[in-house]
Amino acid sequence: MSSPLSTPGPCQSGAAHGAILLFLPLALMSALLNSSVPTPLYPHYQQMLALSDVSLTLIYGGYAAGVLISLFGVGNLAGRVTDLRAMILPALLAVLGGALLFSLADSFWSLLLARVLAGIGTGALTGAANVALLRFGPRDGGKRAALSATLSFTAGLALGPVFSGLALQLDFYPTQLPFLLIMGLATCAMVGVVLSWPASARAQPPVASGQGRGSLGEGLKATGAAFFLCALALFTAWAVAASLLAIGPKVASQLLGMRDLGLFGYLIAAYLVFSGLCQLWARRLDARHTLQSGCLALALSVLLFTGAVHYQSLWLAGFGLLVSGYAQGAAFVGSATLVNRIAPSASHARLVSLFYVIAYVANWVPVLLGWVSDSVGLLAAVDVLAVGSILISLGLAWVVSRTRFERAAA
Repeated sequence: MSSPLSTPGPCQSGAAHGAILLFLPLALMSALLNSSVPTPLYPHYQQMLALSDVSLTLIYGGYAAGVLISLFGVGNLAGRVTDLRAMILPALLAVLGGALLFSLADSFWSLLLARVLAGIGTGALTGAANVALLRFGPRDGGKRAALSATLSFTAGLALGPVFSGLALQLDFYPTQLPFLLIMGLATCAMVGVVLSWPASARAQPPVASGQGRGSLGEGLKATGAAFFLCALALFTAWAVAASLLAIGPKVASQLLGMRDLGLFGYLIAAYLVFSGLCQLWARRLDARHTLQSGCLALALSVLLFTGAVHYQSLWLAGFGLLVSGYAQGAAFVGSATLVNRIAPSASHARLVSLFYVIAYVANWVPVLLGWVSDSVGLLAAVDVLAVGSILISLGLAWVVSRTRFERAAA
């Protein structure tokens, strides 16, 4: 999940900056590791600290809160800062601090603060590192920068559950070792950025911001209901993904009989890799058809998950996970592409920012499910998610098929 790349030109020298183009993706990967490492560990924390389901889902949602704080605070600065190290290094410090807090966490509040710090670091780092990749990369229209960012995000998200899952299976400091690894990677990235930062970039003037003069209201009026259709589609997809990551481990252990949560971590890693591959593939397809198929696949995946829970079928759940990977990738690429198409240039940046803000709010949907689980039971929470997401996804697929996503006038 990344914010859209801005489009500053590459560094004027046009020279390849090999070292910095390695350390910037490493920085992004360390931040995304901090996002996904805790997933298989949530039942462990819940048992160790006697946390309710609401408390656990609030901890999960703390990451989205941190990302939004960062986006609102420094989200538009990356394209206007002369020396991007002023944003990248503090962001990596936040990532490192979040990992340190996680490794020492012994209460609800310390876990929540760790997640918020991790989110702040990721939110601040994403924009600055992406702009730096564009500035120092080859003159190819940003293709290599986009590929590097996508691979870094996918690798970070996928390797996180692998590291924590392996630590759980080996019972080798599962709540410390993965975060020590993140701290090491973040430190390596910091040192590498400082030592390999191109000398020619130190005097480089800030790039003009891509922010147009049009207001958000004007952009929403120009795009009409099509914008909110795309935003709701991504919101629904991310709500299902967030629920899978937040309450999925408990569902797997209590309702599906999966005692080895390390294995659950590997399955989540495979799901995230498949979702990333689907994103790369879906970029070649028609955006509206991609979004429509993503919505239909999302409904099917949730139906499969619900059936797996009621019939206690791990195989059905695994197939649902595969379908969900495609659904997430297709919904993200389709909706983001259509928003970029319909947004007028004068208010493009504001509309895209709102689009991602709406999507990140979806990470708080599991809090509602946690409340339902505490009040009525975990199975009831699964059923609530199923009914809501299936009906919304099917409705979205129907509306998308009847909507014309035309480019708005500049």
